[in-house]
Amino acid sequence: MTYENLRDDIVFKLINKEKNADFIKSVPHVDYLDLAVIFYYVVKDNDDGHLMRLITNEMCEPWGVDANTLMENALNNSPRILGLKIRGILSTISSMLIEGELFSLHEDEERDLPLYVATNDNAFLGASVILYRDMLKAFAARKKSDVYIIPCSLHEVLLIPTAECPVVDVSELKNLIFYVNRNELQEEDFLSDNLYYYSFVDDEVTIV
Repeated sequence: MTYENLRDDIVFKLINKEKNADFIKSVPHVDYLDLAVIFYYVVKDNDDGHLMRLITNEMCEPWGVDANTLMENALNNSPRILGLKIRGILSTISSMLIEGELFSLHEDEERDLPLYVATNDNAFLGASVILYRDMLKAFAARKKSDVYIIPCSLHEVLLIPTAECPVVDVSELKNLIFYVNRNELQEEDFLSDNLYYYSFVDDEVTIV
């Protein structure tokens, strides 16, 4: 399989850099804050999701491409192949349930609960949507706000617009992230213990 045949099928995934320090030695990757961006190519796309295969250093050598080239490919391909969903937390929960009462309430309640789940169309390895070009910028512009980003898991992140939630206890959020990662999340889904902050003015994500 040649790079030219695969270049339009290359997508990315975010993982924790420290936890995967040994693993990322064998794969092309790009550092992103305390995370690492790694790359896959899509073998098959069907109703059940995407069958993807990891791109390794061994594969890249004969291709003559580096991680930066793969990053450019993935930035172009991932939104098209994997898609994007941003929904309020209650509508996300209600979509998983049968009860119509919660579904009918979520629109009103989300006005008072400004928490938004961002993931891809399949909600699988969807935390990488924060890498999509201008995704955070567009969300922040719509909300006229900077944004806190909670790394819920490999599969999704939680967005909190500061303008809609002006009183945020950063210490409490950090403690919550740490607690959930240790007590509620499966180890293989862990992404980060850090809280992130997107500045609309600087168009930059930083660790809080």
